[in-house]
Amino acid sequence: MGNDTSGASLRVALCEDTQVDTELLTALIDMSGVAYELDVFATGEEMLEGFGKDRYDLIFLDVFMGELSGVQTAEKIREADTHVVIVFTTTSEDFTREGYRLNAYKYVLKPVNLNDVKDALDLAVMVRDKAAGASLAIVTDNVPVFIPLHDIIFVESSNRRSLIYTLDGTYATTMTIDSLEKLLPAPRFLRSHRSYIVNLDHVDDIDEDFIMDNGEIAYIAVKNRRRIKNLYDEYLFNSVRDNE
Repeated sequence: MGNDTSGASLRVALCEDTQVDTELLTALIDMSGVAYELDVFATGEEMLEGFGKDRYDLIFLDVFMGELSGVQTAEKIREADTHVVIVFTTTSEDFTREGYRLNAYKYVLKPVNLNDVKDALDLAVMVRDKAAGASLAIVTDNVPVFIPLHDIIFVESSNRRSLIYTLDGTYATTMTIDSLEKLLPAPRFLRSHRSYIVNLDHVDDIDEDFIMDNGEIAYIAVKNRRRIKNLYDEYLFNSVRDNE
């Protein structure tokens, strides 16, 4: 465990086939000051046993291992997890193209140094935190659920509950719509009515009210209709400009 206990620990896997390299990398990770949890493996086969999506934030992977190489191991990892940060450790740069193909962060030449390790850890923290911020965490039927923000179409307050309409169904939560408004980032999410929050990316059309791309209607408060429509037009304009 790292000596900095602030924030959630980074989940790190280290796959090296020599004790010397394993001990060096472990020491450098410990010196980084990042809070971490570390699993150590000696072969790709050992690491892949039980591997699944979101198990690790960062993987250090030796290119030259036994029967299953680091590149072959990375191919299997990418089949299950497209986001985990992979760093190849190697004595040669001959496999650089393979690293790009597998969306590896970088190749680190041995002997590994502290700056390379810190760079990898910092990136993994950034990727993890960004992914966490891209979801809405709620509790429904006493079960925690993480809903990707881009999947949320709109939110409706109904009978002391909030209904969250998404691409794959509707979730009910006891969280108030006021609380949800604070968690859903503007300007993408717009409070159009005391009982509605709309994801402007899912608006199909606008008349007196929003017509969402799932066919549902999200109401716009009459007294705020002009302001809401102006905010929607501004969002569309900025979205087009940002994509140019």
